[in-house]
Amino acid sequence: MAEFCLDCWNRLNGFQKTERDYVLSDDYDLCEGCGQFRPVIVFARKAKWLYDLKQTLKRRQS
Repeated sequence: MAEFCLDCWNRLNGFQKTERDYVLSDDYDLCEGCGQFRPVIVFARKAKWLYDLKQTLKRRQS
């Protein structure tokens, strides 16, 4: 399976998606688009509201 970073995925498909739309890997992996070690897309996020909630809670703790 091809592994692409978010920037390359958006460029290849003409999207303007963000981290809210996809789950990215925790570790750096080789992107097959740009050839750099970056977080790559693991899968599309289905419950975007959970991501929003997690980010809100992080901001409140800081």
